[in-house]
Amino acid sequence: MQSANLVDHIRGGLATYLRVPAQNISIPQNVDKYHDKNAPEKSDPALEEVFRLMWALNERGLSDQEIGNTALRTRSLTTALDHVLGDIVDELGGAPLQYTELGPEPVKTKYILRGLQDRGLDIKQYNGVDINPASRETMRTELASVLPADRFSYQQTLFEELGDRDYRVPGVRNLVTMLGFEEGNEHPAAIDEMLDRILEPGDLFLSEMQILSESGWHPIFNFYQNDLMRRFSKLALDRSRPNVDSEYGVYLVPLSLGTDGAPTMAAVTAERIRGSKADEDSIFVTNYCLKFALDEYRHLREGSGRLKVLAQRTTADGSVVFQLTQKL
Repeated sequence: MQSANLVDHIRGGLATYLRVPAQNISIPQNVDKYHDKNAPEKSDPALEEVFRLMWALNERGLSDQEIGNTALRTRSLTTALDHVLGDIVDELGGAPLQYTELGPEPVKTKYILRGLQDRGLDIKQYNGVDINPASRETMRTELASVLPADRFSYQQTLFEELGDRDYRVPGVRNLVTMLGFEEGNEHPAAIDEMLDRILEPGDLFLSEMQILSESGWHPIFNFYQNDLMRRFSKLALDRSRPNVDSEYGVYLVPLSLGTDGAPTMAAVTAERIRGSKADEDSIFVTNYCLKFALDEYRHLREGSGRLKVLAQRTTADGSVVFQLTQKL
């Protein structure tokens, strides 16, 4: 219900901002971009490409040591991630770990697993959770150099349904990760409900968010204007409406979500399909992601009283944060 509520806010905000009738704005469900609802167990070339686009985004993010730096300060995306890996090790105090990834992607996953192992942690099991069937075998192959085959498992399910699965390793703390800005696709209340269902007391949750910072809007615009996001957007349109001419756009839309009274900003990517008249244009939304300020993000995480933020590690420009949380 909260997801539907967020979609309504996105549609209303875009209608006002773009001066397009709300009924001309299509917003597919997020899951429809990552699987075929008529054949959910089956992959296809489009789903393979979606997975590889996300892979390429993470590969670019970790390989470019300038991402996140400023003219005066150096703390790249990789450096911020290294710092939070140290926080995880300090919190566990040498105890073994189960690693559960919401939305598998091999580059960042291998980096994290190797980083934790190099710091002395024993990874008892990796558990990938994805609605996209294209990721399973790729993740199995890619992680073979990091973990024994019997420590790899996979759940093809919605994130919020993971709590109903029997996948946990008894007596081992669970580190659940959701990286790559995925959290911003959902209403904050929906994220709270999901974490309540997934996490047990003592579990850790590591998330990555692109946030609003003193650097302004340009890091957000730069990210969404890159060639990989443009291709992802066009692919999302083609899977729903093939062979349609469109124009890619990135829009920053204020939303009133009722979280603290202040507007919450959302970055929205969309394909604009021109009509014969201006008021006949249609908008196909291909992605939307909420953008919080750093303090706002901490407040949202701890608002229920059931989660405690242990660490927040940001890039030098303050545009990306890795947040480590514990279920109380």
